[in-house]
Amino acid sequence: MVKFIKDPLLLLLLIVTSAALLFTSCESWKKDPRFIGDWQFIEKITADNLVYNTTRTIKLTKNTYEETYVIQRENSAAISAIIGTRGDLGLTHTNLIFTLEEIGTCALDELEACTEDVLWYGAGTQYWTNNISFFERTVVGEYEIIENTLWLIRDLNNDGDSEDAGEDVRFEML
Repeated sequence: MVKFIKDPLLLLLLIVTSAALLFTSCESWKKDPRFIGDWQFIEKITADNLVYNTTRTIKLTKNTYEETYVIQRENSAAISAIIGTRGDLGLTHTNLIFTLEEIGTCALDELEACTEDVLWYGAGTQYWTNNISFFERTVVGEYEIIENTLWLIRDLNNDGDSEDAGEDVRFEML
């Protein structure tokens, strides 16, 4: 036989406690992941005896990403190139899954020099067709966040390791 709680105060306390527990657990589902935000990695690289300053910026939301890689010659304000990727972002317990939807390059000024603006191209455009072979459509990245640092390890060229330059990066939060 079912026994009913006859004390209204005890019943009220039970309802309030249950509601509080339910509300708290639902709120934790809504919490934004810690990777959300703007992150940056700066380094110098050398190619053909020239030194370049590079800035990699990645913007992460719950569902999307945008990453730009700006390359400038040392001691020059001129931008040599911009490589951009953006698309959908998925999440597992320890991995971020980057699904490429657009690739980007710098917009050119009237002198055909790179500006800091990025032009984005999706599937079906000539730029996409000419350049998609240099990119992986889906990249899985293992990540860890320690304070204001995002450690992101990705096999960007699908060669089975993360030993290549730019595949094991520690971004700082902006």
